Amino acid sequence: MDSRILFGSERPVPERIPLRAGPLTMIYENGDLRYVRYGEREVVRRIYVATRDRAWGTAPNVLSDVHVDTGEEVFEARYICENRLNDIDFVWEGHLTGDTNGTIAFTFDGVARCTFRRNRLGLCVLHPTRLAGARARIEKVDGTIAEATFPRRIAPQMVIDGVIKPVSPFDEMRALSHEIAPGAWLRITFEGEVFEMEDQRNWTDGSYKTYCTPLRLPFPIEVKAGERLRQKITLTLEVDRSKNQESRIKIRPCGGTTFSILNSQFSIPKVGMCVSADGKTLTARQIERLRALKLAHLRVDLPMWAQDWLARLKRAAKQAKALGAALEIGLFVSDDAEGELTAFEEARHSTSAPIARYLVFHRSENRTGERWLALARRCLGKRAVIYSGTNKFFTELNCNRPSRAMRDLVDGLCYSFNPQVHAFDHASLAESPEAQGETIRTYKAFAKGAPLAITPITLKPRWTLGDPGPEPDDRRGEFDPRQMSLFGAGWTVASLKHIAQAGGASSITIYETTGKRGVMNGRIVFPTYHIFADVAEFGGRVVASRSSDPLAVEGLVLCRGKRLRILLANLTDRPQTVTLHGLPSNSRIKLLDEASANRAMQRPEAWRADTGTPFGDRTITLPPCAIARIDA
Repeated sequence: MDSRILFGSERPVPERIPLRAGPLTMIYENGDLRYVRYGEREVVRRIYVATRDRAWGTAPNVLSDVHVDTGEEVFEARYICENRLNDIDFVWEGHLTGDTNGTIAFTFDGVARCTFRRNRLGLCVLHPTRLAGARARIEKVDGTIAEATFPRRIAPQMVIDGVIKPVSPFDEMRALSHEIAPGAWLRITFEGEVFEMEDQRNWTDGSYKTYCTPLRLPFPIEVKAGERLRQKITLTLEVDRSKNQESRIKIRPCGGTTFSILNSQFSIPKVGMCVSADGKTLTARQIERLRALKLAHLRVDLPMWAQDWLARLKRAAKQAKALGAALEIGLFVSDDAEGELTAFEEARHSTSAPIARYLVFHRSENRTGERWLALARRCLGKRAVIYSGTNKFFTELNCNRPSRAMRDLVDGLCYSFNPQVHAFDHASLAESPEAQGETIRTYKAFAKGAPLAITPITLKPRWTLGDPGPEPDDRRGEFDPRQMSLFGAGWTVASLKHIAQAGGASSITIYETTGKRGVMNGRIVFPTYHIFADVAEFGGRVVASRSSDPLAVEGLVLCRGKRLRILLANLTDRPQTVTLHGLPSNSRIKLLDEASANRAMQRPEAWRADTGTPFGDRTITLPPCAIARIDA
């Protein structure tokens, strides 16, 4: 297995060990417990330890002395973990157990080897998004009990008087119980700290997160050398046998994934990309290949206080004209916005490229205020298409929702996202696309019909969490090697599927054109290039689909007339057997996998000319990280 082709890096994929505790099954991976299931139902997504420094940087877990003992229905695991980042130097022991009754315990016991300041240090529980609307019972540290449900739409992350608020009433918790099946509840108890919950879907994480220490306390918090921290989380099944018909529930089978084509159809959002951060001129071959993607627009960011904004605009306009695309111009203004916008208006006619839209942002505001939008409308004119909102994450729009006055000043709203705000491993990235779609559904609930542009979508964060402005020049060379991998292509399939099926985004701007954050670099194209080429070549509409295991296999279905095109992606490093429901019998299939990737990357025109082989079956085994294109 070539990890460079699959994941863009030679770093080995962490080993996954299946565990069982009575009626509960789960996975042990690199010190964490993941995907705790009660039969078919996922009841906990992940239990882990997070060590975050004063700037919210995440210290990596470096494990040693790992021992995992498994029985038929029990397990025990122990290991030593070291966390080092900047001034943090912390070591701890993890002890994980599971018994035949379905009780799971995760103990964290550590000591600081120096004095440091941290924003978070301790156990976290991720709850799966399937719990949306599920009944919950919260036991507070003062002994009171509150009844609630997990939020269906994304709960705003409110900041009141400078204090970050958790999801109410999921705060000051010593225990949290939630219904997992009729007559069955899972009780989670917390020891050693006070816990509270946030809705991580605000940042497109596929989960709700229960964490410690409460954010009402001032942070960063100083941890002194020699200070000891001990916490414990315990999961306990509470089953009413008179109501629950699954007293001995069936363990999740390993019979593969089903992928079903449904009836609903959705429009494909207009797709654009960002100009390359490397500033290189596009070659004739690159222009030819990019034109095949039928890009609707190119985004260029102009910090209007910078001396080179006009040169950036002219370079982008030249590229857009060569590609037959319009411009999406990110206008970043300072407090001298009137002078900056006036200067732009005087110079913009020197470029001949059509303008798809202006994105107006203030360099220091998470959600751009009406004052700057009124100036932009006055300077750019009534006919200018102006969008605004935030250059940051959906959470900034969700907690500071646009007023009627703001909606009257703009033609649409916007936000960006990436899947790596809180976690960076392959599995966590695969969890993100579902939450991307949920940001759109939540947006539609408060935006009163305002058109939505999601811009940009990137695989790696563009800047630090606290910066609402354009990406700093010293960050523009950073990239995620998965951008160039089969996994990156599969993630793109899943992202496009969930964005389209949410049915609310009219436009998306995703990745860059060229360079290591693009879809090609030099003379080669990345596997992701072929995803956009397949969509552009086929066109049509998106047909709703459903995967029985979307964290393993996901797909995008396109329809044009009586023709179907299915892009089916394996998001794992293991072969996945998939049974397709609703697929016509007369089909052709082509695999983009480890065996074909080099040809597809180095000779994309020849690879695309190959229409595949006949496929008359309903079942396919996808190699690791492979993408199957099925035309029916």
